[in-house]
Amino acid sequence: MNQEKTLGRERFKLRSVAFFGRTLAEYLQMFALDLAQLRGARVLDVASGPGSFVAEALAEGIDAIGCDPMYAGDPDQIAAQGKTDIDACREQIRRNPGVLVYRDMDRFYDDKYTALERFAADFRRRRGEGRYVPGALPRLPFDDQAFDMVLSANFLMIYAPLADGGMHDGKDFDLAFHREAFRELARITRLELRVTAMHTWTQPPQPHPYCEPVVHVLEESGFAVDLVPIDYDDGCQASDGHANQVLIARRGA
Repeated sequence: MNQEKTLGRERFKLRSVAFFGRTLAEYLQMFALDLAQLRGARVLDVASGPGSFVAEALAEGIDAIGCDPMYAGDPDQIAAQGKTDIDACREQIRRNPGVLVYRDMDRFYDDKYTALERFAADFRRRRGEGRYVPGALPRLPFDDQAFDMVLSANFLMIYAPLADGGMHDGKDFDLAFHREAFRELARITRLELRVTAMHTWTQPPQPHPYCEPVVHVLEESGFAVDLVPIDYDDGCQASDGHANQVLIARRGA
């Protein structure tokens, strides 16, 4: 994980996708949700990573499934990769203050380790139950409209190429990929899709240049789309309202 400055804005530069997860409490804040909205719904978390959303949601009686390419791997290796990526991110921020600025960095990373611990235990226990499905955008192993609600956090937009406001040192996740990915998310969503974050990963963050094109893809697929401000602290802060937003797309609304 390297750091560079472009046009006076500090930023990360990643050569691969970090295996990084979040807790149920963080998801509720990131996606502007409460538990009542999830109850009774079949919910998919795409690019779920080593997050504890599935484990905690199942404990609350919510029908949740996670999907991530890493889920094809060995549980011990997956858990080790998660810790390595969390440690590397934290150390990079420590060495380069200003790259990401958290209101409470210790709390933020405590949540990451907690999520990893809960995920690892649940992944080992439920690995053969179909709750953790290997799969990667832009092609997912699910039927059309298989899920009432689809969630996706901190993969799309963030891993766009550096020149497009992302943090990926490559072109694997360019605009063409994003159009395919959002079309695929629309395909498997019966009622509602939520995606975050929708800003560039520069300091200060800006509206993401892919936002308008992917909204168009969703509208073409029959969804009404809103961008809703959230207060989740992802280390990118701005005073213009663009720092933290969740995209909410409802079919036929």
